[in-house]
Amino acid sequence: MTVAMQGWTTVRLGPPAAGAGGKDPRARSARRPRRQARPAWVGVAVVVALVVSLTAKLFVWPAQDAVAGVHADAVVVLGGPGPRWQVALELAREHAAGVMLLSVPSVEWNCPHVALPGVKLECFSPKPSNTMGEVRFAASQARAHGWHSLIVVSAVAQDTRARVRLKRCFSGSVYVVTARPSLATWAYELVYEWGALAKALVFQRAC
Repeated sequence: MTVAMQGWTTVRLGPPAAGAGGKDPRARSARRPRRQARPAWVGVAVVVALVVSLTAKLFVWPAQDAVAGVHADAVVVLGGPGPRWQVALELAREHAAGVMLLSVPSVEWNCPHVALPGVKLECFSPKPSNTMGEVRFAASQARAHGWHSLIVVSAVAQDTRARVRLKRCFSGSVYVVTARPSLATWAYELVYEWGALAKALVFQRAC
């Protein structure tokens, strides 16, 4: 409604003018909190995608070493799940090394009594009984015998952590061959390896 009086300025009475584009600015301000909440969801999605990508790269499909035709000084079989012994036997048949170090809980009870032509089998019980203990023993044997190359047999998910730990203790060439565990153990393996790798990178940085 417009009111005009002589000697006075014309005044328009009614609701405030709409903003640019004919939209009420109050409507835009009411929708603003929704738009501000969207970046939080985007951030969560980015973090989830990053974790999934790293899990795949580090633990599911780690870097694989080609050992066909390689003759190392020794094969080191780490303890844990998966058909590691079968992989080690295949390496023995291919004469990949003249010495095989096999990690077992008990040398007396768990060391297999098998004939491996051309391969000297030595079982050992690591102290501490984990990957760190296994790597330390393998490195000590390498120093004692002047070894310059090792083939390591591990589980797929353990591959990255085994490389990190062994290269801290052994300066020679390292080749990792993996045994794939059963699907039933994958969830546990992935959770365990995330924690174990974090410990190796943050809290146990020495050999």
